[in-house]
Amino acid sequence: MCSLPPLVDHAPWLLDTLARIPGLRSLTEALVRITFFDQFVGGDSAEETLPVLRALRSGNVGTLFAYSVEVDEAEATTASSDASANGGQTPEAIVEEMIHCIDVAADFEDRLQDGEGSGGPSGRRTWVAVKLTALLPDAGALIRLSSHILAARTRSDVPFPGTPSSSDLNVLWARSPTTPLTRADIDALRALHVSLNRICARAAQRGVRIIIDAEYSWYQPAIDAYAEGLMREFNALRGSHGAQTQPLVYTTFQAYLRRTPAHIAHALHDARAGGYALGAKLVRGAYHPHEVAAHHAASAPAPASAGPSPSISPEAHPPVWATKRETDAAYDACAAALLDAVAADVAGARGTDARAPSVGLLFGTHNWASCRRILDGMERRGLAARVRAHTGTQPDEGVLRVDRVVGERVSFGQLYGMCADLTQYLAARTESAAPMVIKYVPYGALSETLPYLARRAIENKTVLGGGAAARERARAGELIWGKIFGRG
Repeated sequence: MCSLPPLVDHAPWLLDTLARIPGLRSLTEALVRITFFDQFVGGDSAEETLPVLRALRSGNVGTLFAYSVEVDEAEATTASSDASANGGQTPEAIVEEMIHCIDVAADFEDRLQDGEGSGGPSGRRTWVAVKLTALLPDAGALIRLSSHILAARTRSDVPFPGTPSSSDLNVLWARSPTTPLTRADIDALRALHVSLNRICARAAQRGVRIIIDAEYSWYQPAIDAYAEGLMREFNALRGSHGAQTQPLVYTTFQAYLRRTPAHIAHALHDARAGGYALGAKLVRGAYHPHEVAAHHAASAPAPASAGPSPSISPEAHPPVWATKRETDAAYDACAAALLDAVAADVAGARGTDARAPSVGLLFGTHNWASCRRILDGMERRGLAARVRAHTGTQPDEGVLRVDRVVGERVSFGQLYGMCADLTQYLAARTESAAPMVIKYVPYGALSETLPYLARRAIENKTVLGGGAAARERARAGELIWGKIFGRG
C-alpha cells in the first residue's frame, strides 16, 4: 500500500473523511490498526511494546523507544499561534509518560543483564527518543524562540538555521527581554527546560540514552539551543552525573539541510572546547516537501485560505538541498567526518577504561549504499576488523568485529516496520558485545500516532520506489513460504 503514491498522498484526507461518516469511523480505525498501525507502531503502551523489544533483541537488534505524540502535520506547517502539539494531553502528562518510558526501557535492560532469556547480547541498547514539540501546550512558542535566536545573532557563516550558542536561552531568564516571546511563551519554555532536565536526570539515573529528535526548520534553532544545553550538562566528561559509557544525550543532524556539514564541524569543535561529549544522530530528514513549500509560500503571495507560512528563514534559498543527490552526498560526507572524529577519540581511549567517549554516533538511514560506505569506512579507519566471510549477496563482504571501545561510540538505526532486510544485514555483518543496530519503535494510542503514521507512509513511499517494493514483496513471499513449509 505504501508503494502506491496516489493512495499515500490522499490517505490523510481519505481517513479524515471516512472517520466523519457515521458508522464508518470504527471500521476505518480497525482497518488502520491492522495495516499501518501494526506495521509501524510497537503497541498502545510501553508495556504492550515489550514483546517487540524482546523479539528484536533476540535478533541482535536494540530499540529506540518513542512515545509517539507530536504536532499534527497541518498544525506544524502553518504559523497558527494556537498550534497544539499534544493531541489533547497536557505537557505534564506527556512528561510523566516519557519518564515511565525510561523506566520501562531500563527495567527491560536490567532483566536482560540478570539473564532473562534474551537470546542475544545484553548491552544497554534500549534508548528513548524525545520530541520537543510534544512537551509544550503551544508549539508556536518554539517558532517564536527560534525567531528571537536568529535576530540576536550578530553574524553567521552557516546557512539557516545556523548553529547554536550557549547564550541562546538567556532570554528565558532576562529581566526585561526585547523579544517576540509573550509572557506565556516564556513560562512554557521555562517549564520545558525543567521537564527536559528532569527527563535526562532520570535517564542518567537509569542508564538510558536520550535522543532529541529534529523537526521542521522553523523549530530547529530553539531545539538546537535546548539540545546543546542538555549535552553540556549531562554529557560533561568530568561532571556530576558519573562516567558515561556513551554520551547520555544525542542531538539529531539532518543531512538535507544545507547547513549540516558546517553545523557538524561546529558541534565537534564546541564539544571539545566545552569539555562535553557530542552525541550525534545523523539522518537524511523527513520533511523535505514541506520545507520547500513553506519557504516559497513565505516569499510569495498565497491564498488567504492557506494561512501564513511558518518559515522563518531570512535567506533566498530554501534551507534544504534542492535534490536528493545533494542530500545523499552531504550524508556520506558528514558520516565520514563523524567517523574521523570517532577514530581520533578511539586512538586516545584504547588501552584504558578511564576515558569516556567524547563522541557517540547513531547513523539513522535506510540507504544500503550509505550503510556499506560506513562499514567500509570503519574498517579502513581501524574501527572494525574483518574476521570471516559474510554469507550475504556480496561475495567480498565480511563479518566485522567491533570491540567494546568502538561499540560504545557507533551504532546504526532504522524505523520499525521499514527495511527489515537492511537491519538484519547490519546485524549479521557486525560482531560486537552489544547490538550495533537499533530500531526506532514508537508506541501510543491509535489517535495519538496518526500524525506519525502519515509521515511514515510518505517516507516509505519514497524508500519503496525504484523497484524496492517489488523486492520487499518477493522477500515477504519467500518468508511466508518458508514458514508454511517449515523452512523459515
